[in-house]
Amino acid sequence: MESDSTPEEIKPEKLVKDLKIITAISLGKNRNKELAKVLDTDKSFTSKKIKELEEKGLISKIGEGKETRYRLNPFHVMQFLQSTVVITTKKQKEAAALAKHNEQEIVLEENTEEEGDQSEV
Repeated sequence: MESDSTPEEIKPEKLVKDLKIITAISLGKNRNKELAKVLDTDKSFTSKKIKELEEKGLISKIGEGKETRYRLNPFHVMQFLQSTVVITTKKQKEAAALAKHNEQEIVLEENTEEEGDQSEV
């Protein structure tokens, strides 16, 4: 996962499939066959998606052949989510609204002070 490059634009459909795989693995569905069911597709397409997530460092492969399982790399998954998906909580929205309100009050105060300075001239 490269941190120096700008994030690539991800199509919503691709993002949803990536997130489905990440969620399924986090819930214990860690085999290709199980992930294919989650995506409602064939195992070869699922293998391709898994390979992409492996190349990004989001998941890693354990075992070989029929014993292959996948696990998440939590650090890279968090980086991926933070850079790709904007998750806003109610508290964050309230804090942003308050900050915007305070910013407007500061601008209003500055304008009032400037008008007062000009009237003294």
